[in-house]
Amino acid sequence: MILLLVIMPLLSHSRVVYAQAITFHLEHEWVKIWINGDDGSIDLLYNITLTCDSGQINWIEVGQPTGDFTLGQAYDSARNALNIAKVIEGSYYAVRVNFGSPLRSGRSISFNIITNVKGMIYLDDANPGNVGMLFIPAWWQGGSVRELRLNMVFPEGVQQSAVKTLTGLPYDNVLSDGGKLVLYWQRSSLLPGAQISFGVSFLKEYIKRGIHYTGLNWVLYDFLPRYWLVLLGGGLVVVFASMTTINYLKKHPYEKPRIKMESLGIRRGLTAVEASWLLGLGPQKIVVEILYSLLKKHAIWVKEQKPVLKLTQDIEVKKGEGDEGSDAEAEPLRYYELSLICSIGEDGILEERSLARTVMLLRDTVEEKMRGYHREDTINYYRKIVNDAWEQVRTAGTPELAAKAFDENLLWLILDKDFKSRSSEVLGDRPFPILPGWWWYWWRYPQPYPPTRAPIPSPEAKTPLPGAEFADKVASSLENAASGIVKNLENFANAIIPTASKSVSQRPIRQGSSCACACVSCACVCACVSCACACAGGRVG
Repeated sequence: MILLLVIMPLLSHSRVVYAQAITFHLEHEWVKIWINGDDGSIDLLYNITLTCDSGQINWIEVGQPTGDFTLGQAYDSARNALNIAKVIEGSYYAVRVNFGSPLRSGRSISFNIITNVKGMIYLDDANPGNVGMLFIPAWWQGGSVRELRLNMVFPEGVQQSAVKTLTGLPYDNVLSDGGKLVLYWQRSSLLPGAQISFGVSFLKEYIKRGIHYTGLNWVLYDFLPRYWLVLLGGGLVVVFASMTTINYLKKHPYEKPRIKMESLGIRRGLTAVEASWLLGLGPQKIVVEILYSLLKKHAIWVKEQKPVLKLTQDIEVKKGEGDEGSDAEAEPLRYYELSLICSIGEDGILEERSLARTVMLLRDTVEEKMRGYHREDTINYYRKIVNDAWEQVRTAGTPELAAKAFDENLLWLILDKDFKSRSSEVLGDRPFPILPGWWWYWWRYPQPYPPTRAPIPSPEAKTPLPGAEFADKVASSLENAASGIVKNLENFANAIIPTASKSVSQRPIRQGSSCACACVSCACVCACVSCACACAGGRVG
């Protein structure tokens, strides 16, 4: 009896150990989708790195959009095949990947899984003549996702200009896969259960069959084509009677068609950096504008200025719009700022070709945003914003208020082609206080001051400068930055091309494909895509 009393607590403790709750996270969830134009299906690739934080994991289920999917193959990072099975439980569809041995606490596993999913393409009611698809990558109630990437490969012939995406979720990059258009999205720090919808819409002509119709569209595109012979007999009688009636009707005189075009007017809402393209600042000054924008946000700082800029990134700054887990007070980085950061090499120097892609990204984005708007009126509108910014500085009541207005309007002020003379004129000889928190002015500060903290003011920082002298320093800073942004200005200029060359189309190879992609480099057209939502969660056990 005594022995039993001793053993029972031990057994109970063992059960607690083995019943330890499973906690996990995904280091990355990379998704690649090939839209098949011949049958309207998609080939779906998941590349996942799973880390067990506590307990042990024997299997993982990767959610699928619909139940009409075919298993492909699954293999780990060492190319070892994994055992997989199809799971359908009511409206839950998934692929279960069984591990050869349990994944224990502190260990990770990387694997790929490929499936073919049918019934994903719907007629897009919001964009006549288009088809669309909504896709939500597998989400995880019990674990976070540190990095999510999505590549979407379109059928051969689809052009970037004809593709629309969900409003508020622009793609981050445009790539090529065997000559086919690829859109790329990237998000980070997704909380457990977080879901992100990715939607696209493109011309219906690129999908030969397999389009999913609903409602009236089902009648028009599915029912009628099947039963047209049955309806034809009765329809002929109606048509004959109608034609006879029409012959007796008096013909109306022909009126020539008239073409009308309605301009959308002024394109408001551009940032100062985007407006720099419209105002014709040129590639070098556009880069400086982006650079100053990042300096003002404390996202980067300058390690060296001569003979060429060397930059350092603040890894704690919020990486992009919509990312979670960042400082709520930090201003999110925009697409062109992310692109410039991606152009910083390991040595801190901006790489010429990557920087050229940043300029082309900005150019293409602005041109797309200007579609349908009156260009000249828009340019005059932003010139007025620049003039108004100068007026705010001019009419500031005190030097401190003038300094505040100058700082807040800096990115607009430097759009002025006569910045140096204009700033000298506006600031004049009145004392201008220099604030130590102006990293766009100081460029860098000796360590150990990080870029997000104001350094201890030096005697020079406490002494106000005459306005004209201050203006001269800022103008000289701009000129030095423009001349030293890259090692080879000629290579930078030559890398900026009007349009990307089109390569020979090839059918993509699914096996062994990767979703690792580059940084942002292009823009998008946004629209409301009207089609069904494809989504499914995932789980482990």
